[in-house]
Amino acid sequence: MTDTASLPIAPARTRRHRPSLWSRIRPTQPSIPWHTIAGASVAGALTIAVLGMTGDLAGTPILITAFGSSCVLVFLLPDAPLSRPINVIGGHFLSALCGLAIHSVLPTAWWSFGLSVGMAMAVMAAARVVHPPAGGTPIAILMTHEGWEYLFTPVLAGALVLTTCALAYRLLLRRLERRPGARAPRG
Repeated sequence: MTDTASLPIAPARTRRHRPSLWSRIRPTQPSIPWHTIAGASVAGALTIAVLGMTGDLAGTPILITAFGSSCVLVFLLPDAPLSRPINVIGGHFLSALCGLAIHSVLPTAWWSFGLSVGMAMAVMAAARVVHPPAGGTPIAILMTHEGWEYLFTPVLAGALVLTTCALAYRLLLRRLERRPGARAPRG
C-alpha cells in the first residue's frame, strides 16, 4: 500500500476569472429615478435661461460655459459635497482669479492654459472648495482675453444666481418629500 500523504500534490489548475467586456464598461453610478432626472433637467434648463435673461436685463453677460456643467452637479447630485454653495461660488471665483492672474502676466499659449487650470485645481483644493466645472473657468478667461472685471461679472454674479436657483430647487425637493404620500427621499 502506498502512503498517499507522501506523494507530491499536483498544483490545482486555477482558472483566472476574466470579467466580461460589459462588466468592464457598464455604468458604475447608481441609477437616478426618472422623476429626479426630469426635475433636475428642467431646473438646469431654467437656471441657464435665468442666467441668460438676467444678463440681458442687466446689459452685461453673467452666463459662462462652465455654469452648464455646474448645473449637472447641483441639480442631478444636489447632496454631493462638490455641489455645496461654497464649492460652486468659491470654486468658480478662485478659478477665475487664477485664470486672470496667469493671463495678466503670461502670454496665452498651450502651456499657460495648463498652468492656469493646474493652479486653479491647487487653489481650490487648498481652500477646500473643489468644484470640477470651475476648472473650465480659467480656460475661458485665457481664450477670450478677459480682464479683471470678469471676476465679478459674470463669474461671481453668475455663480450667485446659479447657487440661488440650486438652493430654491433643494428647498422645493424637501417640501415635496414632506408631502403626505410622497416618495421616499433619494438615497
